[in-house]
Amino acid sequence: MRSEPEPKTYRKASATEQPLPNIPSGIFYINYFDEITDGKVRGLMALCADILAKVKPTPTTFYFAISSPGGGVAAGITFYNFLRPLPVKIIMHNTGSIDSIATVIFLAASERYACSHSRFLFHGVANGGLPPGTRLNRFQMREFLSGLEQDEGRIKELIIERSKITESEMVRLFQQGGISLSVLARRS
Repeated sequence: MRSEPEPKTYRKASATEQPLPNIPSGIFYINYFDEITDGKVRGLMALCADILAKVKPTPTTFYFAISSPGGGVAAGITFYNFLRPLPVKIIMHNTGSIDSIATVIFLAASERYACSHSRFLFHGVANGGLPPGTRLNRFQMREFLSGLEQDEGRIKELIIERSKITESEMVRLFQQGGISLSVLARRS
């Protein structure tokens, strides 16, 4: 007696959503080529949550093909903290450039890869968010500087914890920029 393979099944989508197919391999691929902003991180978090809630069988792995010029520190650290406890394996693959806060997101993965012509860029935190003509008193200036120092400290701690980069190397990278590929990922 020969059995026929089961056909792919799709959940019926409502009028406002697209159908999500069954993922037989257990790997769900997410391509991301953009800045790290509050809105985009909210969208990525919603996408991951939807995949886990709606895709059956539930994927075992999220495989991110990512290239980003960086963006907002708070958004990047929020996404890092969102990814770390997810009940799936996280794989990151640098497909072009992982710059600035995107390096923290990249380090959220348990497996990390980089294309041979990709790059990583580290630098100190800058904030250009003050409107032209803004005047700050010395207390506001101290608060502003304290915020920059705290952001750099959080980024530095995460990178040291999740990579082979030492604290002295991290200080140098914040001052000069740049990084060796082999410190963060395997070449693909």
